[in-house]
Amino acid sequence: MTTWLKFHTSPTQQVEEMMRKTCRARATLIRTENEKTVAEIIKEYPRLIDVPGMIEQDFRILFPTSSDSLFMKWPVTYESILTYADKQISWREILNFSGKLDTDEQKSNMTVHLLPLLFPPGMKRKDGKKGPKHASTEDGCTSFIQVEKVGVNIPAFLEAVKKCQPFILAVGQLESPEQVFVVVERQTVDCGSLLKGLDICFKLFYILDMTYPWECINLWDFVQKFIYGLGAGKGRHKSVPSVSLLINFLTSAATEPSKE
Repeated sequence: MTTWLKFHTSPTQQVEEMMRKTCRARATLIRTENEKTVAEIIKEYPRLIDVPGMIEQDFRILFPTSSDSLFMKWPVTYESILTYADKQISWREILNFSGKLDTDEQKSNMTVHLLPLLFPPGMKRKDGKKGPKHASTEDGCTSFIQVEKVGVNIPAFLEAVKKCQPFILAVGQLESPEQVFVVVERQTVDCGSLLKGLDICFKLFYILDMTYPWECINLWDFVQKFIYGLGAGKGRHKSVPSVSLLINFLTSAATEPSKE
Protein backbone atom coordinates (compact mmCIF):
# COMPACT_ATOMS: atom_id res chain seq x y z
CA MET A 1 0.00 0.00 0.00
CA THR A 2 2.87 2.37 0.74
CA THR A 3 4.22 1.98 -2.79
CA TRP A 4 0.75 2.54 -4.30
CA LEU A 5 0.33 5.69 -2.19
CA LYS A 6 3.62 7.13 -3.44
CA PHE A 7 2.28 7.20 -6.99
CA HIS A 8 -1.45 7.92 -6.58
CA THR A 9 -3.41 10.92 -5.33
CA SER A 10 -6.81 9.53 -6.35
CA PRO A 11 -9.41 8.10 -6.03
CA THR A 12 -9.61 10.21 -2.88
CA GLN A 13 -11.61 7.68 -0.89
CA GLN A 14 -9.12 4.92 -1.66
CA VAL A 15 -6.18 7.16 -0.75
CA GLU A 16 -7.80 8.10 2.57
CA GLU A 17 -8.54 4.46 3.39
CA MET A 18 -5.01 3.29 2.58
CA MET A 19 -3.51 6.15 4.55
CA ARG A 20 -5.70 5.18 7.49
CA LYS A 21 -4.62 1.54 7.34
CA THR A 22 -0.92 2.40 7.11
CA CYS A 23 -0.95 5.17 9.74
CA ARG A 24 0.53 3.33 12.72
CA ALA A 25 3.18 1.54 10.69
CA ARG A 26 4.13 4.85 9.07
CA ALA A 27 4.36 6.58 12.45
CA THR A 28 6.63 3.83 13.78
CA LEU A 29 8.95 4.05 10.78
CA ILE A 30 9.16 7.84 10.98
CA ARG A 31 10.09 7.64 14.67
CA THR A 32 12.68 4.89 14.24
CA GLU A 33 14.36 5.89 10.97
CA ASN A 34 16.36 8.66 12.60
CA GLU A 35 18.85 8.93 9.77
CA LYS A 36 16.19 10.20 7.36
CA THR A 37 15.73 13.92 6.85
CA VAL A 38 12.30 15.54 6.88
CA ALA A 39 12.58 16.03 3.12
CA GLU A 40 13.19 12.30 2.68
CA ILE A 41 10.24 11.42 4.92
CA ILE A 42 7.93 13.66 2.89
CA LYS A 43 9.25 12.13 -0.32
CA GLU A 44 8.49 8.68 1.08
CA TYR A 45 5.00 9.71 2.26
CA PRO A 46 3.95 12.55 -0.08
CA ARG A 47 0.22 12.11 0.49
CA LEU A 48 0.61 13.49 4.00
CA ILE A 49 1.26 16.89 2.45
CA ASP A 50 -0.58 16.98 -0.87
CA VAL A 51 -3.88 15.27 0.01
CA PRO A 52 -6.10 17.44 2.23
CA GLY A 53 -7.01 15.95 5.59
CA MET A 54 -4.25 13.35 5.86
CA ILE A 55 -2.31 15.17 8.57
CA GLU A 56 -5.46 15.46 10.65
CA GLN A 57 -6.40 11.82 9.99
CA ASP A 58 -3.02 10.51 11.16
CA PHE A 59 -3.10 12.71 14.25
CA ARG A 60 -6.65 11.62 15.10
CA ILE A 61 -5.62 7.96 14.93
CA LEU A 62 -2.50 8.48 17.04
CA PHE A 63 -3.96 11.01 19.51
CA PRO A 64 -7.74 10.52 19.44
CA THR A 65 -8.51 12.47 22.62
CA SER A 66 -6.50 15.53 21.56
CA SER A 67 -7.42 15.80 17.89
CA ASP A 68 -10.23 18.35 18.25
CA SER A 69 -8.81 20.17 21.26
CA LEU A 70 -7.93 23.44 19.54
CA PHE A 71 -11.36 23.93 18.01
CA MET A 72 -13.05 23.03 21.28
CA LYS A 73 -10.89 25.22 23.55
CA TRP A 74 -10.02 28.21 21.39
CA PRO A 75 -13.53 29.73 21.07
CA VAL A 76 -13.81 29.95 24.87
CA THR A 77 -10.16 30.87 25.45
CA TYR A 78 -8.89 33.42 22.93
CA GLU A 79 -10.66 36.42 24.48
CA SER A 80 -9.07 35.62 27.84
CA ILE A 81 -5.66 35.40 26.15
CA LEU A 82 -6.30 38.77 24.51
CA THR A 83 -7.28 40.27 27.86
CA TYR A 84 -4.14 38.83 29.44
CA ALA A 85 -1.97 40.22 26.64
CA ASP A 86 -3.48 43.71 27.02
CA LYS A 87 -2.28 43.72 30.63
CA GLN A 88 1.15 42.21 30.02
CA ILE A 89 2.62 43.67 26.84
CA SER A 90 2.28 46.48 24.29
CA TRP A 91 1.44 44.01 21.56
CA ARG A 92 -0.10 46.57 19.20
CA GLU A 93 3.14 48.52 19.13
CA ILE A 94 5.31 45.42 18.74
CA LEU A 95 3.17 44.07 15.88
CA ASN A 96 2.79 47.56 14.37
CA PHE A 97 -0.99 47.21 14.43
CA SER A 98 -3.23 50.26 14.75
CA GLY A 99 -6.46 48.86 13.30
CA LYS A 100 -9.68 47.79 14.93
CA LEU A 101 -10.84 44.30 15.81
CA ASP A 102 -14.50 44.44 14.86
CA THR A 103 -15.31 40.74 14.56
CA ASP A 104 -14.70 37.61 16.60
CA GLU A 105 -12.62 36.20 13.76
CA GLN A 106 -10.38 39.28 13.73
CA LYS A 107 -9.90 39.03 17.50
CA SER A 108 -9.11 35.33 17.19
CA ASN A 109 -6.59 35.92 14.39
CA MET A 110 -4.82 38.67 16.28
CA THR A 111 -4.63 36.47 19.36
CA VAL A 112 -2.81 33.84 17.31
CA HIS A 113 -0.34 36.48 16.10
CA LEU A 114 0.46 37.77 19.57
CA LEU A 115 0.98 34.36 21.18
CA PRO A 116 4.78 34.36 20.72
CA LEU A 117 4.98 37.73 22.49
CA LEU A 118 3.62 36.24 25.71
CA PHE A 119 6.68 34.05 26.28
CA PRO A 120 10.42 34.71 26.19
CA PRO A 121 12.10 33.79 22.91
CA GLY A 122 14.07 30.57 23.12
CA MET A 123 17.78 30.03 23.61
CA LYS A 124 20.24 27.34 22.64
CA ARG A 125 23.82 26.43 23.33
CA LYS A 126 26.34 27.68 20.79
CA ASP A 127 28.62 25.00 19.40
CA GLY A 128 32.04 25.26 20.97
CA LYS A 129 31.28 28.55 22.69
CA LYS A 130 30.40 29.54 26.21
CA GLY A 131 26.96 30.84 26.99
CA PRO A 132 23.64 30.34 25.19
CA LYS A 133 22.43 32.05 22.04
CA HIS A 134 19.24 34.02 22.61
CA ALA A 135 16.61 34.47 19.92
CA SER A 136 15.20 37.94 19.34
CA THR A 137 11.51 38.77 19.65
CA GLU A 138 11.36 38.96 15.87
CA ASP A 139 12.97 35.52 15.57
CA GLY A 140 10.40 34.12 17.98
CA CYS A 141 7.55 35.55 15.91
CA THR A 142 8.80 34.66 12.40
CA SER A 143 9.69 31.10 13.37
CA PHE A 144 6.00 30.74 14.24
CA ILE A 145 4.23 32.93 11.66
CA GLN A 146 5.55 34.86 8.70
CA VAL A 147 3.29 37.55 7.25
CA GLU A 148 3.54 38.59 3.62
CA LYS A 149 1.67 41.15 1.56
CA VAL A 150 -1.01 40.17 -0.93
CA GLY A 151 0.63 39.45 -4.27
CA VAL A 152 3.72 37.80 -2.81
CA ASN A 153 5.40 35.40 -5.23
CA ILE A 154 4.82 32.14 -3.35
CA PRO A 155 7.25 29.97 -5.41
CA ALA A 156 10.01 32.57 -4.93
CA PHE A 157 9.19 32.80 -1.22
CA LEU A 158 9.42 29.03 -0.83
CA GLU A 159 12.68 28.87 -2.74
CA ALA A 160 14.22 31.27 -0.20
CA VAL A 161 13.05 29.27 2.84
CA LYS A 162 15.97 27.74 4.70
CA LYS A 163 14.35 26.18 7.76
CA CYS A 164 12.90 22.68 7.65
CA GLN A 165 10.56 22.97 10.63
CA PRO A 166 6.91 23.85 9.91
CA PHE A 167 5.71 27.43 10.23
CA ILE A 168 2.59 29.38 9.29
CA LEU A 169 2.54 31.70 6.30
CA ALA A 170 -0.22 34.33 6.35
CA VAL A 171 -0.82 36.49 3.30
CA GLY A 172 -2.64 39.79 3.83
CA GLN A 173 -3.57 41.82 6.87
CA LEU A 174 -2.76 40.52 10.34
CA GLU A 175 -6.37 40.45 11.49
CA SER A 176 -7.85 39.26 8.17
CA PRO A 177 -5.40 37.20 6.10
CA GLU A 178 -6.55 36.29 2.60
CA GLN A 179 -4.51 33.09 2.41
CA VAL A 180 -2.97 30.87 5.06
CA PHE A 181 -0.52 28.04 4.52
CA VAL A 182 1.69 25.83 6.61
CA VAL A 183 5.15 25.62 5.09
CA VAL A 184 7.37 22.59 5.57
CA GLU A 185 10.43 21.76 3.49
CA ARG A 186 9.46 24.40 0.90
CA GLN A 187 6.06 22.79 0.38
CA THR A 188 2.73 24.27 1.40
CA VAL A 189 -0.41 22.93 3.01
CA ASP A 190 -3.37 25.20 2.23
CA CYS A 191 -5.21 25.86 5.48
CA GLY A 192 -7.88 28.45 4.68
CA SER A 193 -7.78 30.12 8.11
CA LEU A 194 -5.23 31.11 10.70
CA LEU A 195 -6.73 28.83 13.32
CA LYS A 196 -6.57 25.89 10.93
CA GLY A 197 -2.98 26.83 10.20
CA LEU A 198 -2.16 26.68 13.91
CA ASP A 199 -3.80 23.26 14.13
CA ILE A 200 -2.02 21.80 11.09
CA CYS A 201 1.34 23.25 12.06
CA PHE A 202 1.20 21.76 15.54
CA LYS A 203 0.10 18.37 14.28
CA LEU A 204 2.92 18.24 11.73
CA PHE A 205 5.49 18.32 14.51
CA TYR A 206 4.03 15.08 15.82
CA ILE A 207 3.25 13.37 12.52
CA LEU A 208 6.77 14.04 11.17
CA ASP A 209 8.37 13.57 14.63
CA MET A 210 10.09 16.96 14.55
CA THR A 211 11.35 19.15 17.35
CA TYR A 212 9.90 22.63 17.83
CA PRO A 213 11.92 25.58 16.52
CA TRP A 214 14.15 26.65 19.39
CA GLU A 215 13.27 30.30 18.79
CA CYS A 216 9.60 29.77 19.73
CA ILE A 217 9.75 26.59 21.79
CA ASN A 218 7.95 28.20 24.72
CA LEU A 219 4.94 29.08 22.57
CA TRP A 220 4.61 25.51 21.30
CA ASP A 221 5.15 24.23 24.85
CA PHE A 222 2.07 26.25 25.87
CA VAL A 223 0.00 25.07 22.89
CA GLN A 224 0.97 21.45 23.50
CA LYS A 225 0.25 21.41 27.21
CA PHE A 226 -2.73 23.73 27.55
CA ILE A 227 -4.54 23.39 24.22
CA TYR A 228 -3.85 19.77 23.26
CA GLY A 229 -3.21 18.38 26.74
CA LEU A 230 -0.26 16.25 25.69
CA GLY A 231 1.80 16.69 28.84
CA ALA A 232 5.58 16.74 28.49
CA GLY A 233 5.43 15.56 24.86
CA LYS A 234 7.88 17.48 22.69
CA GLY A 235 7.96 20.55 24.90
CA ARG A 236 9.97 21.31 27.98
CA HIS A 237 10.00 18.92 30.92
CA LYS A 238 9.51 22.02 33.06
CA SER A 239 7.81 25.01 31.47
CA VAL A 240 9.20 28.52 31.83
CA PRO A 241 7.27 30.65 34.37
CA SER A 242 5.41 32.65 31.72
CA VAL A 243 3.86 29.48 30.30
CA SER A 244 2.74 28.34 33.74
CA LEU A 245 1.38 31.80 34.58
CA LEU A 246 -0.76 31.95 31.46
CA ILE A 247 -2.04 28.42 31.95
CA ASN A 248 -2.97 29.27 35.54
CA PHE A 249 -4.69 32.48 34.41
CA LEU A 250 -6.74 30.68 31.76
CA THR A 251 -7.63 27.83 34.08
CA SER A 252 -8.82 30.31 36.68
CA ALA A 253 -10.77 32.32 34.09
CA ALA A 254 -12.53 29.17 32.90
CA THR A 255 -13.69 28.29 36.40
CA GLU A 256 -14.94 31.75 37.36
CA PRO A 257 -18.74 32.00 37.61
CA SER A 258 -20.47 33.89 34.84
CA LYS A 259 -21.25 37.54 35.55
CA GLU A 260 -24.47 37.37 33.56
